[in-house]
Amino acid sequence: MKNEAKSLSVFYNNNKQRQISLFLNSHESLHITIKQDSVMFTGDKSALHDYVNHRLEGDLTLKISEYQKYYQNNDAKGFIRTSEMYLGDALKKAEKLNNSPSGREDIHYKEIERMAKDRWFFTVFISFGSSKIDNTEKELMLYYFEKYFKKDIATFSCNSWSDYDILRRYSLHRKLLNLNLPKYEIIEHTDEDEINQYLPAKCQEYYFRSSFDFWVHKKDMVRAEKYRKILTEKFHAAF
Repeated sequence: MKNEAKSLSVFYNNNKQRQISLFLNSHESLHITIKQDSVMFTGDKSALHDYVNHRLEGDLTLKISEYQKYYQNNDAKGFIRTSEMYLGDALKKAEKLNNSPSGREDIHYKEIERMAKDRWFFTVFISFGSSKIDNTEKELMLYYFEKYFKKDIATFSCNSWSDYDILRRYSLHRKLLNLNLPKYEIIEHTDEDEINQYLPAKCQEYYFRSSFDFWVHKKDMVRAEKYRKILTEKFHAAF
């Protein structure tokens, strides 16, 4: 199958859907076989596609319990060292399987790196956190902010709930962390304006999406409809 698209949707017999990420050049071809609830790849970069679509997330998310042990032991340096090691291992595998003469400058490697870091940030930030920020959490948040978020903070946008959660936490603790975050117009005022003013519009949208999902889960459709209306009228969100 020849395809230069970044992803395609796969529907299984049980009506489940998933996105398959593709990393093909114009001269490369890949055959995708869907069997029951599994996807198999043969052809160019088949091992790379198998790793990114099947095993990359596991290589990262299975480390959460290990990170939590470091956090519970107030070992921020051990947490950081270990998390960086696992991210590095995953990226080395991806680079080797991509096998491009451009190495880490290859456009497909860059996309895989972005995907890997997004998943990695989720595993890292879900592994620590307390109602009252302590010295260990402060050290962790400052480290990841300085290394990964600071340079792009002015253009940060939320493409997932985890993006929203991370930026919200930085906004919530900005004074304690002594962070200078860009301010944004409040799209819809709430009791969290003090926090949401440091979130761009797409991130503010996730605040209302989380509220909408909560009331849907509670089967309170009257309250859910309130948030659906805000999302559609103020954020032009699709459902």
